[in-house]
Amino acid sequence: MVEVDGIQFETVVSERVLPIPEAKRSVFTPVQLGIRITNNTETSFHFSSNFYSMFPELIVPDGQVMQTGIHCERLNRPMESDFFLVLPEKALTFSCNAFLFWIQNPKKKRDRQLTLNIPFPYEDIYVFRPLYPGTYQFRFKYRYSREGIGDLSRWIEPTVLQRIVENLWTGEVLTPLVDIQLVQS
Repeated sequence: MVEVDGIQFETVVSERVLPIPEAKRSVFTPVQLGIRITNNTETSFHFSSNFYSMFPELIVPDGQVMQTGIHCERLNRPMESDFFLVLPEKALTFSCNAFLFWIQNPKKKRDRQLTLNIPFPYEDIYVFRPLYPGTYQFRFKYRYSREGIGDLSRWIEPTVLQRIVENLWTGEVLTPLVDIQLVQS
């Protein structure tokens, strides 16, 4: 776990050994990925669960950070429901139901890539591919800054926004790395 000013951040991975699924349509291996935030202060803080606040990082076996693909169906405006209040001495876990599967190249039917999709609400998806058997490391970069907060007033009612902004936790944190093994099933 990593602690910043009394706030603890942990990487949540439901399964650390993931069997590689068969290379067939609709066959996948599920895994839950997330961040657990524990407030060890005497002050309540709001945290954002928005797609752009939680950036996953996957480090390949040779130590390089893998490039992430991002698929967004549309521009998703921030909503009041994206912000969660964490009371003193309480914890909250943001998690996504990710899945490991084979994606087929539409131009070359026999060309497939092992892929990890991490979907968020509103049809936003982080994508890592190609993957191979081996040990990877996973973490999230959680970040939220005060830059652009004024723009939120276009989408969130002003009195609600004021309440959120008063106790909005801002900063950037890398959660601890967690090993994930991809193994032949």
